[in-house]
Amino acid sequence: MHPSSPEFQSLSPFQQLVEVVAALRAPDGCPWDRQQTHQTLTPFMIEEAYECVEALELDDDPKMVEELGDLAFQVVLHAQLARERGAFDVEDVCRGIVAKMVRRHPHVFERNGDLDTPAAVLQQWDQIKKREKPQTSALDGVSPGLPSLPQAALLQERAARNGFAYPDAEAAWAKLQEELEEFRAQPSEAELGDVLFALVSLAHQHGLDPEAALRGTNRKFRQRYQGLERHFPEGLQARNPEELVSAWREIARQSP
Repeated sequence: MHPSSPEFQSLSPFQQLVEVVAALRAPDGCPWDRQQTHQTLTPFMIEEAYECVEALELDDDPKMVEELGDLAFQVVLHAQLARERGAFDVEDVCRGIVAKMVRRHPHVFERNGDLDTPAAVLQQWDQIKKREKPQTSALDGVSPGLPSLPQAALLQERAARNGFAYPDAEAAWAKLQEELEEFRAQPSEAELGDVLFALVSLAHQHGLDPEAALRGTNRKFRQRYQGLERHFPEGLQARNPEELVSAWREIARQSP
C-alpha cells in the first residue's frame, strides 16, 4: 500500500504508522530495517526515550511531537518483529496496556472507592499489582538494567513506600555527611557509591528527582562550556586558568 494511495490516506495516523513499518520490513523493503532484531534495536529505544525526556523537560511542543513519534516508531517496529515470528502484534500490545490500565484504576472505571490523593492511588496500584504478580520483594519491579542513578531512586522509593526510609531530612543529611567522611578517608568506587546513594536518599527526602537534577546540570554545563568555546575560538588551551574562570563566571552570570 503506497502512502499516496487513497487506501493509505483513509487509515488513521496510527494505522498508517503500522503500515509504514510493515513496508520497511517487507522482503522488498529497507535493507537496514530488515536486518534489525529486538537486540540490535535496544540502544535506539534507549536513545529515543532519553531524547523524548529532554523534549518533555524543555516543554518544547514541536520537539515533543517529533520525539514521541520516534518512540512510537520503536514500539511499532518491535511489535512488527514479533508479528513476523508469530508471537504477538501491535494490537496485542494495545489490548494488553488498555486492560492493565482499566484493571489498575477501579476508582475510575468501576467507581470502586473514592481515592482523592496520588498517594492513595499508588497504594492501591501496588496492592493490585501484588495480586496480579506475586513478588518475593518490594524491589522486584525495579529493573537491574536501569541506569544506576534512576535505579537507586526507584529502589529507595519502593523501600520508602514499604516503610523503610529515613525519618526526616536531617537523618538523611547525617548519613550523607558520614559517607562523605568515609569517602574522604578512603577514596574508592565502593565509598563513592555509598555517597551517591546517600545523596539520592536526601533528594528523596526533599521530593527531588536526582536524575532530572543531574540532566539539568549537564545541560547547563554543556551550554556554558560551548559559550566558553565561542568566547575563545582559538582554543581553550591557549588561555591561562584565570582567564577561563573569569570568562566562565561571566557566561554563567548571563545564562539561566
